[in-house]
Amino acid sequence: MVKMKNIFNLQGGQGAKTIAPPPHSRIALILLLGLVLLCGGPTSPLGAQELIHENGFAARIDGKVITLAELNLEIQRQITSARGDIPDSQIEYEKARLRPLVLRVLIERQLLLQKATHEAIILPPKTIDKFLQDRVARLSQAEGTRYSVDDYLALWEKEFGENEVQLRKRLSEELRIDELRRRTLRNTRNISPRKLREYYKGHADEFRGESQTTFRQLLVADDDPDSHKMRIEIDRALEAEEDFEGLVKKWSMGPRRDIGGLYSLTDKDLDSRFPPVPEIVRRLKPGEISGWFMCRGYGHNIKLVEISPGTLLDFSRAQDQIRSILTRELEDKKREEFELSLWKDAVIEIFIPGIEFPKL
Repeated sequence: MVKMKNIFNLQGGQGAKTIAPPPHSRIALILLLGLVLLCGGPTSPLGAQELIHENGFAARIDGKVITLAELNLEIQRQITSARGDIPDSQIEYEKARLRPLVLRVLIERQLLLQKATHEAIILPPKTIDKFLQDRVARLSQAEGTRYSVDDYLALWEKEFGENEVQLRKRLSEELRIDELRRRTLRNTRNISPRKLREYYKGHADEFRGESQTTFRQLLVADDDPDSHKMRIEIDRALEAEEDFEGLVKKWSMGPRRDIGGLYSLTDKDLDSRFPPVPEIVRRLKPGEISGWFMCRGYGHNIKLVEISPGTLLDFSRAQDQIRSILTRELEDKKREEFELSLWKDAVIEIFIPGIEFPKL
């Protein structure tokens, strides 16, 4: 059982109780959606869950503290990544709604880090440097602009308020957790050729090569003194149904202005773009225009041109994907047992009024 203390009075009063382990998470999004249903949102963004001491503690896990500053930074990253989805009037409400959900993620991360420490998982030298270099290389390829690691770090801090020290610390934790999961959950069983063929027969139409997402992007620098006037003129032209490609060539300050801001990216390349560009592109329908949103000091306006599905794969080309799917199913079963075991006998103290985690 998970032993959970909920401290409702920060001046000293407290209540303690033991509850069943919280539900395991498969990915962060499923976790957040699940907890929204189980916990419900706060009735007021500034109500019972308002943080009284900004520099205090949010929770303690077997003696290890999660500070309010760490919690608030992670909440702000979530809010920033969803930029454009949340009206300004709703931001404080969303922060309050996310507080218990993000805290649950941070607690599980701490449990995983404790397990990684127990398993003596240490990253090799320069692991973070190599990770950042690989990420910058993908970003440069996806955007058609050559970036350095310093450029990336500066852009990241500007966008998410997470400086280099904080980012490197978080990446170190995440990579250690990834290695822990790889060692613990990796499947060692062979998938027989018969099972591969049986799965293909039932799902042949699901296996395709990489799809391509094609869109045009118009950029206006936010620090340009005429940026507001330019965006108004562009909006008027769009209302008059002027050609988006022509507007890009006329107004855009982006690197692909001469070709109408055209990009054609695989899913992997699209994911390499700075948030919230991937999320916004994927929400659009062909021919639809996103409207203005801010990213990296530019006002962005994107028009989705088309999504080209990959061609169907025969069995010989699909079998690696099938093997990955069946392996993942086996690993999912191990993951459920592993994630529940993390909470066994863990002592978790919550220092934020009104936050409780649900029973199974």
